[in-house]
Amino acid sequence: MNERLLTREGDPVIGEFVERDNRFVIRVDFGDEVGRAFLGDPGALRDVLVPGYEVLCEPVDDPERATDYDAIAIRVSEATTADASEPVHVSLRAALANDLFASALDGGQLPQFDWADEISREPALPDHGRTDFHLATDGDGSREAFVEVKSATHVEDGVVKFPDRQTERGRRHLRSLESALADDTEAHLAFVVQRPDVERLRPFREVDPEFADLLARVSEAGVEVHALVTAFDPPHYSLRRTDLPVELDA
Repeated sequence: MNERLLTREGDPVIGEFVERDNRFVIRVDFGDEVGRAFLGDPGALRDVLVPGYEVLCEPVDDPERATDYDAIAIRVSEATTADASEPVHVSLRAALANDLFASALDGGQLPQFDWADEISREPALPDHGRTDFHLATDGDGSREAFVEVKSATHVEDGVVKFPDRQTERGRRHLRSLESALADDTEAHLAFVVQRPDVERLRPFREVDPEFADLLARVSEAGVEVHALVTAFDPPHYSLRRTDLPVELDA
């Protein structure tokens, strides 16, 4: 599968990763200057943000911003699976996972949701808070579901692991999905893996054991867990898999 989802406009500015100032700012060497770029992924990114790796950035013309660029993706030197192209681009925009998921939905590329005719974003949950998507059948409302989307990029030996740093927010989202099941509404968690060199997904128990336990619990309760694989081959984002195996008990 290699279904196109989104296409970036304009040519990126390419530099080399130097260092990370904080969770949301990195320094990039563009040759004639070292610039500061906004990092839209607050994860640890330990095996992604490596000095010397090529970073694709987008210039931002906003005098009120503290950074002059947005980091788009980083080109890692080696893929983690033998059948993936080497090297690969890893997306540095966690929020893009929602747009990729929405594009796949709109294009009818997700068979697990082919029943959904109505799609809305950021719906309110029955008890409290919001999630990423609400899906429903058109007109009669005989079937509906809430979907929470998570971006994942940390990969070890072909295994994508989530989260790569502790996430109270992620744990809260799991509890909210579980509570949404109480009134017979479906609940789904969709991991969007923003790199193609993966073979399966597991919770990162060593980093956040409570998240791993919660994920197993809500799955047992009825929350359906999916993993999609996407790839960025500039300037295109594409869908590679809709059925990446998820191992909850590892």
